[in-house]
Amino acid sequence: MMKYLLVLVIVMVVSVKAEEMDHNKDTHKALCRVLREVVGAYQSGSGSEALKKALKKTIFGNETGGDLETLKGLPSDYDDVLQDVDSRSFACGQPRNHWEEYKSVYQPRWSGHSAPHDLVCLCTVGHKGWPLNGTTPEKEKEKLCGKSEAALGGNKEGWDSIEHDKGKDQIKATWENVTSECLQGVGKGETLKDALKGFTEKLVPQPIKGQESRKQLGEGKPDEIYACTGSKTYGVCVMYYPIFTAHTWWVDLQKAIQEDEKIQEQKKRDEEKEKRREQEDAENKNSAQEEALKSTSTTTNQTAAPNKDTLHEKLRKLNMTSGTPIIPPPSWLLRVALLI
Repeated sequence: MMKYLLVLVIVMVVSVKAEEMDHNKDTHKALCRVLREVVGAYQSGSGSEALKKALKKTIFGNETGGDLETLKGLPSDYDDVLQDVDSRSFACGQPRNHWEEYKSVYQPRWSGHSAPHDLVCLCTVGHKGWPLNGTTPEKEKEKLCGKSEAALGGNKEGWDSIEHDKGKDQIKATWENVTSECLQGVGKGETLKDALKGFTEKLVPQPIKGQESRKQLGEGKPDEIYACTGSKTYGVCVMYYPIFTAHTWWVDLQKAIQEDEKIQEQKKRDEEKEKRREQEDAENKNSAQEEALKSTSTTTNQTAAPNKDTLHEKLRKLNMTSGTPIIPPPSWLLRVALLI
């Protein structure tokens, strides 16, 4: 009986672990949160010009921006992505090639091109549906970025660097079921800095000679040449070269947030300075009004006093010239006169 219960418990634990297996769960969550915050900030129209450019770069892959409505469907340049040899490695695992150096190679998208593209790299099933191509009931319950094999268009097929011009259906499924959800903006970017910090904390350093800044997002074991090819070994992931590759979206966004903070702090200081100036002007104006009132009151009193003195003087002179006192005599003088 005890053996039976032990076996049952083991089976239940294994089953629960299989159900909970979600490849790239945390990295997808972190990247998705950043993108939603960015879209919210972009829609609000707030922030400095530097920040606005970085927001556009994060969403659209350029500083001029675009229409969010156009991102509801898979961008057409993924047709060009799939034409490249080693397409997934080229689009997700290699640094951006400069046209001047590789005139025969066209690289429409690269790791760090934009957050939506990096979600495609992180969440599209790879070679023959890896890592969701398991054949056992337990493996079939596994997910990638919170989605099942069916939702990601797997069917034991996928996007890799081996089979040329394959994987568009899987990329399209990822865009529609993963990327589109993350393009739903939230708020106005109030917690964008915190979201970006959470994202960068998920990056795993993968330094190699000459590219010491190399960092990886997602599952995979890269070497000095290959990374994130969609295979079982190199995995489904994104490899960043933040120093070697110019205009990696999250690097530009970090710099823009820092610059925007400085601008906003200066703006706040200027506003406080202006507020103090207005307050001082108001106080000075009130003080001037009080002084004016005091001056008017003093002048009135000084004018009234001479007027009073002048009246007394006129009465005195009148008494002297007429011989008849204007002021009546006291009553006792009248009584004396009657007695006489």
